[in-house]
Amino acid sequence: MVNADGSYSVEVAAPAYHFAGSVGVPVRKVTTLAGNDAVGAYHETDFDYTVGGVDRSSSIRAYDSTQVILFGTTYVQASANANPFPVLAQRPALPSREHFSSCWANPKINLAGDAGMSPYLAFDASGSGYLVSAANNLTTGTVRFDNGALVSGVTPRIDSLPAGFTYKTVLAYGTSINKVYDTWGHALTSWSGKHRPAQNASPTLAKLGYWTDNGAAYYYKFDNALGYQGTLQAVQQDWRRKGLPMGNLQIDSWWYPKGPNKSWQDKQDGQYQLTADPTLFPQGLAAFQKSVGIPLITHTRWIDPASPYVQQYQMSNTVSIDPAYWNDRMAYLKSSGVRTYEQDWLCLKAQPNLNLTDREAFLGNMAAAAKANSMDVQYCMALPQDFLESTKYDAVTNIRTSFDRFGRPRWDEFLYSSRLASAVGLWPFADVMMSTETRNLLMSNLSAGPVGVGDPIGAESVANLTKVAEADGTIVKPDTPIVPNDATYVRDASGTSGAMVATTSSRHGAMNAGYVYAYARPVTPDTVLEAETATVSGAAVAHTGSGFTGTGYVDYQHNTGDYIQWNVNAPTSGKYTLFFRYANGDTVDRPLAVTVDGGAPTTEPFSTTIGWNTWQAKSMMVQLSAGAHTVRLSATGVPGPNIDNLGVSAGDARQNAPFTAADFGISGTAYVYDYFADAGSVVNATTTYTGHVTSDGTYYQVVPIGASGIGFLGDAGKFVSLGQQRIRSLSDDGAVHATVAFAAGDGPVTVHGYSPTAVTAVAAGATVDQVVYHATTHLFSARLTPAAGVSTATLTITR
Repeated sequence: MVNADGSYSVEVAAPAYHFAGSVGVPVRKVTTLAGNDAVGAYHETDFDYTVGGVDRSSSIRAYDSTQVILFGTTYVQASANANPFPVLAQRPALPSREHFSSCWANPKINLAGDAGMSPYLAFDASGSGYLVSAANNLTTGTVRFDNGALVSGVTPRIDSLPAGFTYKTVLAYGTSINKVYDTWGHALTSWSGKHRPAQNASPTLAKLGYWTDNGAAYYYKFDNALGYQGTLQAVQQDWRRKGLPMGNLQIDSWWYPKGPNKSWQDKQDGQYQLTADPTLFPQGLAAFQKSVGIPLITHTRWIDPASPYVQQYQMSNTVSIDPAYWNDRMAYLKSSGVRTYEQDWLCLKAQPNLNLTDREAFLGNMAAAAKANSMDVQYCMALPQDFLESTKYDAVTNIRTSFDRFGRPRWDEFLYSSRLASAVGLWPFADVMMSTETRNLLMSNLSAGPVGVGDPIGAESVANLTKVAEADGTIVKPDTPIVPNDATYVRDASGTSGAMVATTSSRHGAMNAGYVYAYARPVTPDTVLEAETATVSGAAVAHTGSGFTGTGYVDYQHNTGDYIQWNVNAPTSGKYTLFFRYANGDTVDRPLAVTVDGGAPTTEPFSTTIGWNTWQAKSMMVQLSAGAHTVRLSATGVPGPNIDNLGVSAGDARQNAPFTAADFGISGTAYVYDYFADAGSVVNATTTYTGHVTSDGTYYQVVPIGASGIGFLGDAGKFVSLGQQRIRSLSDDGAVHATVAFAAGDGPVTVHGYSPTAVTAVAAGATVDQVVYHATTHLFSARLTPAAGVSTATLTITR
């Protein structure tokens, strides 16, 4: 509704929300109309007014079947950047909010301040909410507060607007936080006409890759006896010997000359030229690509002031906005076997000048040239507005959503930023990790985006990598990226300590399957005992670095013999949780043996924390009688991590991780399978299942129990066991029918599931053998060996 005095209001249902504001002056020519656009049918109110001496034409568009409102305003004459529209002085009083800030769109929940060039989400304890953002001018649009009103408009850092300038704002709403994000993001890509990329839109998305970026084994270093090219060729040869498929290869900022000295080793300066450094690639990049025979992913940064490009092409600050530059460099990369262009440093040094046009020209010309050369684009270190701007470009398919070198400390930021990426049609990338890090690799796999590892030659985990990809390198993925569920948003906003519960799924008609990764977040122990004041043998007390508590920490010096021993008092008999706060900047686990009162040792892995100044807690439960006890951490044949302290809390400090099978569209009964425990339970789909999780996390697979009484779990050898790449179709009409796909080079595939009784399995296109049923766990398995030349087999399982 728009009133003659300039006030306006919007009423929506499901949930029932009221939004209102005023343009501050009387309006004229109020008209209503109906129409259709890419989002759907709508009803719109248009009106004119004059404010600040400038004629304005504004509109409010409400969609009939989509929970979206579109506001628009046009400045008829050139104007100061003033009197934005809309100004929502009245809106639902929802207690919680989220926006994104700075590099990698870092999530901010309930933090004071404006959303800035980010979507603004408000929500309540039920998970209902609304989201506001720019709908065009995505690189300069802001959402901010002004005298208590929620305002959307061009950033105040831009002073003036040209005649005919139009600014649009989108408001999406609904009863689920995740659905609100999806509704909003799909509206943006519908308006722009972007084709959302498929999971296999490029080799980077479809295939398992090897990365050389920060945190990888060969980031700015190589085997001196082999050279850089020879080192990477040796990595690939090692993979081939082990039957591992490498589907793409990323070469980071070391591959081109940088700075005024034109040195590939210069980490601080911009690119001198975007061409292969001749000392590393004497025959050129194309020759190297032909030697490995797989597509390349090439990193880029900003342009150095000493670069000849500065004089040759139109620049804006440290980047080029000249189509000629982008067409020339993308053509060179295509001719060199590059399929993905990675633009890094978007939040810091790869910055155009701030105005209405330059960032759009920078990103738009980049995307257009990439598309023209059959390449896709990955954004790295992107700002929130870059996520939004990507909705205009088909070539931009994926985006980094966490800081360098993926690991346990990055999980929260990765999941929340992946929510933003998924909403706008991008596949999130977790960044490089080592293949030996099972849970990091699993999390990356569940992202449904690229998966890339960076192990040194010979150190890769064949067992783990084959859980991610088929024999030809095809990654077996869920349908959508894993993101926090609504209940996690609500818990985190309330300040209640609780587990992260993140979910995704595979959809097979009525046979949806869910994947849940849940893990505990940090808690404050009842008692903290510093390592440096405990009994220390062989190891050394150290004080360098940062982030430790007390006056220092303990650094293990020897592979064996070193230990730390604490005296622990238990006020009463019962369960206690021990928290070992540690840092491991290595790329591999540094296990230690835990003994209580000199009893049998329990070896804990103490996985990488990414850096020696990055600390996290490793928890384990013990049973203690009332009184004095000793807890010892001993070296086990390899150097241990640095130990900061031991925390002790009474009781089971595992955190609850609640979810339902109905969350995934499953009705009736379901089977919840704990992947790492190899056990599960039958549940009612609408009844809350509560897992109990540690900081390492637990992975659950949730499948329907159909008319057969069977819960089919899919490929036992894959993390994403029911991914479409392996299980092409699934149904249950009293018998389970599954179409199982085999990639070139695949050997036998073992499928498994739940059944109350033994099963029989037959297949067309494959031989079935080794059908095994465990009466105690009610789990079955069967092996399928494809017939020669067969790419799919039809499996039938009955009881």
